[in-house]
Amino acid sequence: MPAAHFAENGFILLQNALTRERVAELVACCSVSQEGKAGDREVLVDEWCRSLATQLRSLLVAQSLIPEDYVAIQCTLFEKSASRNWLVGLHQDLSVPVLPGCVDLSWSGFSLKAGGTFVHAPAALLEKLVAVRVHLDRCEDDDGPLCVVPGSHGLGRLNVAQSLSIRERNGLVRCLADIGDVLVMRPTLLHSSSKSRGSSRRRVLHFLFAPKFNSDGLIWNLAV
Repeated sequence: MPAAHFAENGFILLQNALTRERVAELVACCSVSQEGKAGDREVLVDEWCRSLATQLRSLLVAQSLIPEDYVAIQCTLFEKSASRNWLVGLHQDLSVPVLPGCVDLSWSGFSLKAGGTFVHAPAALLEKLVAVRVHLDRCEDDDGPLCVVPGSHGLGRLNVAQSLSIRERNGLVRCLADIGDVLVMRPTLLHSSSKSRGSSRRRVLHFLFAPKFNSDGLIWNLAV
């Protein structure tokens, strides 16, 4: 069962979640949106992306991976290739985009980035967030795939020493994917990625889903 696997491991790959035809439509939209950039945090404002968010929410609800009241609060477009290349060390995703007016400057992780105002979500809320990575291209060993540490998502916020120890204990899984595959993961899952070693493109739409309302005073900058 997808939900049981997700709960235990903190991630699951949904193969062939989107048809090749649907992905081709998305690629055409991304080509217009990206304009030569390696990433864009603001694509959720685009109608095509909002439509995809609605489609993904229905898919996740049907698989019992999120409750029905969840909304997409962010989508980032990434492209990794020989000319747009980077690596990311082992980490957890802790930040959420919020309306500036709801921010208490005493909250941790306050920052201003492209796409708005970000803060570190409170621990209770972090545990509920769900990230969704839509693969627009094949992602193989040479393409700098995402690597995750299974079962590391339920251990709270981890420092560097703790993260390395858990990786040593649990091991690292390389998340290879085909066109139209969707990787669902908890943002608190330890993850990293290496540089691309090939000449192909690895384009990913990275969504963040959250409860529409929360009890911590956070108001989402966008909610779809």
